[in-house]
This record gives sequence, structure tokens and C-alpha cells, in this order.
Amino acid sequence: MTNIIRYKGHKFEDSCNPEYYSGSENTTASIGGLTQVLPMEDDLLKNASLDSAVAFEMRAAKASGIDGFQFYYPLGTESWDKIIEAYFRVAEKQHIDFYFTFCISHPSGASEESRIESYAKRMNEIFEAVGKNNSHWLRTPDGRLILYQWNGEGLADIPADLHGYSKPYYVALAYKKLAEAVGEKFASIFLINEQITSEKLNDYLDYFPACWIWTLPYVKNYIGDMVATTCKQRNRTFTGSAFCDFYTSKLLEKGTWNIYNAEEAAEAGTAKGERKYIATGLSFNFRSLLEFSVKNEVPILNIITWNDYPEGHHLAPEINHNEGFSILLNYYKSIWKGEPSPFYNKDVAVVFFKKYKHDTEPNPYHFQVITIEKGVTLASEDSVEVVTLLKKPSWLEVNGQSSPVPAGFSVTRYAMNPGPVHVLVRREGVSVVDFVTPEKITLHPVRTDRLTYSYSSEFTEFYTPILGTNRTQSEKMPSTWIDRP
Repeated sequence: MTNIIRYKGHKFEDSCNPEYYSGSENTTASIGGLTQVLPMEDDLLKNASLDSAVAFEMRAAKASGIDGFQFYYPLGTESWDKIIEAYFRVAEKQHIDFYFTFCISHPSGASEESRIESYAKRMNEIFEAVGKNNSHWLRTPDGRLILYQWNGEGLADIPADLHGYSKPYYVALAYKKLAEAVGEKFASIFLINEQITSEKLNDYLDYFPACWIWTLPYVKNYIGDMVATTCKQRNRTFTGSAFCDFYTSKLLEKGTWNIYNAEEAAEAGTAKGERKYIATGLSFNFRSLLEFSVKNEVPILNIITWNDYPEGHHLAPEINHNEGFSILLNYYKSIWKGEPSPFYNKDVAVVFFKKYKHDTEPNPYHFQVITIEKGVTLASEDSVEVVTLLKKPSWLEVNGQSSPVPAGFSVTRYAMNPGPVHVLVRREGVSVVDFVTPEKITLHPVRTDRLTYSYSSEFTEFYTPILGTNRTQSEKMPSTWIDRP
């Protein structure tokens, strides 16, 4: 998310601004606080330059296993272009091995001609500033710029009379015009953001060389199976996708995706606002989608997302997700690339849990939560999940519940009990992993909060190179004050 970045004079948007996190002394206190995420970089980078901020983002992303960004790129956001240029400038100056491209995002308004003209003007200015031959552009082996779409069909004007063509023909034609306007050749990746039919998929594959899937959860009949098989049959590129969580910290007008700012959220209250949700089964969805991508030998793996804190599927440093999902990504990435595990010959434990059971109703700040995709059952999230990566077989103990666990990668679940979660791994009578989570499970939540919490034995080792002396910030921050007596 191009604009969700912190530096001097540039705050986070309301839905992830820590100013609105607390349930007191801010505009949104009447709803128990608008924001339910706490990006670690807010305090760290509040006085930083733009260049320092983008350097932090890239180095933190690389620590999480991410090698490039596709920039969310809607119309009417010209001020964001200086941020994009800064990424190129800093990556080149500091020799950071990182790649970038555009994601044309839900264009609308005016005419096709004017939309293309607006995008082309901005893109050409960026090309001129950073250079078309800049090695940090994300390109295919034959030199085409890999261009993403997020609901990008709106770039085209679709005529009422299709003249025997399909709608994707006109969408592809619009992107061809945009490519010509910037003097580039595109390898344009269209988005699948629905349970797409085979017929519609094939219509797009007639004109586009590749596709990617947004936040469609892994289930028994995962849509990715049909998409990957069809792409293989059509000699098109299937790029894998994985998302770790989905719960909107942003408050939305009921029945819409219209986002309330802080003042509007306070005025709307619990009666007029809602939050969107996809049950992801703690780490199950993320692991399953990564395994699916590895199995299908995808050439590109799209992680949703690096820093979209307001939708809760972020890997960027934040005190709910911490480093747990990043550890999983680094593990699966090593398998995908055929490289040794970064956790070889180490003992690692990562815990995942929700802060309260799915059928518990918070009081007094209870918001309606709307499930937007059918994933795993809500009840399947009512447990404490521990992923272990161990040198040898051991005993795993979680709050007094214990079981044997094998060497290597393993997933074990335990009952949810109130209080902090204590994770202990013993081998031959000796403790090899021992930590207690800063966050706790509660029976009496004050406010709705369905974010997945994760924490691991790697916390200090993971964050010290990223945050330096500020690595204790997460430990000093309050837990999500959701508990009441």
C-alpha cells in the first residue's frame, strides 16, 4: 500500500493510526478506539526522512522474505509518486536487491481516454525520474514490464454492443493503449477477486498472459486448482498468492466498503458501522496457500500484503502479527526455491491464537463482523496453535497441556484458556524454547477484535536487526486492552 508509510510530516491513515488505538483520550474513544493495529514503525519513523522510511520498509520486508513491491496505484493519487521514486532512489543508492512495479487499481470516472492519459502522464514522469533501464523494475526474462491489476477492468470503456468480442478484449485493448502511451511492453497480470467461472477465466486468458488471486481462502475445493490447471492447459502463467489474516481495523459503512475516517467512525458508532472478516484458521490458510504455490511451482508468489494494516493481512512489523507469519513465509520460501531452511539446526516455536472465542460477544464496544468469503469454520479458530521447527523430537507444553512433537516442521493445537500463553519445549529434561506471550486470551473482551495474534521464540533475534534499540517497543506497548474484570 503505497501511501501507508510513516515519515516526518506523513502520518498513517486513520484506520491504522495509533492515535486512535486507545479507548480513551482520542476522537474515537466513544467506540472503544477505531484502530486495532499498532505498526511498530510509527514511533520509530515519526521524525525520519522519506528516504529513511522506504529503506526501513525494504529491509524489513526482506527480513520477512519479500523481494519486491507492486505499488497500489489508483487515479487521483499524484502525491504518492514521490514515494515510489524514493523507493527506486534508495534501492539503487543503498544496493538493496528489491523490485518494483505498478498495480493499476480500480480506475473509474471520466472516459477511457482520460484515464489512460492520466496514468500515462504519471508513469512517464516516474520513468523519466528513475530511468526505464533501472534494474529494480520487475520485468519478465524477455524485458516486458510486469504490470499488476487490482480490479483494473475499469481502465476500459466497455461498449454495450460487444461486436462479437468478450469484455476482456476491450480491457486488454485499453492496457495495450496504456503500454503504447508509456512506450513499454506489458506482461499484464489480471486479478481474480471472485469465485470465477471457467468460462470467464478462459475469456481473460484469451488476452492476458498471467493472473493472480486476491483474498480467496483455501478450502477443500479451492478455486486455485481450477485456475492453475486452466493456465497450464492454456500456456498461461499462474502466479500464486497467500494471505495470513483478514479482519478490517477500518470501520465501514454498513453494507458497503466505504471507509469512515476517525470523526465519521465516532459519529456512526456501533449501530452504523461494521468490519469485514475472513476466517483463516489461525495459520492454516497462510500455510495451505503457500503449500499450494510450492506444489504448483509458481514463478511468482504474491504475498497479500506487506503493509495493508487496515485490512489485517499485513506482514510489516506490528504488535499483533509480530514475526510469526514472516517465519512461516521464510520457511516455505526456502522449499519453493530449493534452498536450505533458514531455521536448519535451530529450535523454533511460533504460537497463533485469537484473543477470545468466536462466540463471545464483547461489551460494551461490539461491532457487527461480516464474513465476506467462506473459509474454515469460525469454531476452528477457538484454539491455540503452535508451529514448531525442531532439531530433534521433543515435548511441547502450552499452559500445562503437553504432547510429543517430532523433529522438523510440525503443527499442534491446544485448548484456549484465559491469560497469557506460555510455550515451553523440553528435550531430555532440558528447556530449549521457553517464552510467554505479551498478549493474552480473555473471557471478557471489551471491544470486537478478531485479528490473529502471533509471537515466537525468534522475537528478539528477528527484530533487533530491523528495529535496533527500538526492538523493545513492542514489549512496552500495551496489549490490546480488550479485557475487562
